Amino acid sequence: MSTQLLKHIAFHAVCAAVFIFVLNFYILKTELQSAVFWAIGFGTMAGGLAYQQSKRSGS
Repeated sequence: MSTQLLKHIAFHAVCAAVFIFVLNFYILKTELQSAVFWAIGFGTMAGGLAYQQSKRSGS
């Protein structure tokens, strides 16, 4: 696995986590703990999806 692929996967994970955190904490006004748990979950899923897609496309 190349460093470029790892950066790509990490970028997807971080972007998804930040988006969900901002949505939950600032827009929906949920508690900090809940927003962090959702951010971790969605970041993990986005990273896994980016990894699967990178394997599928043959990159």
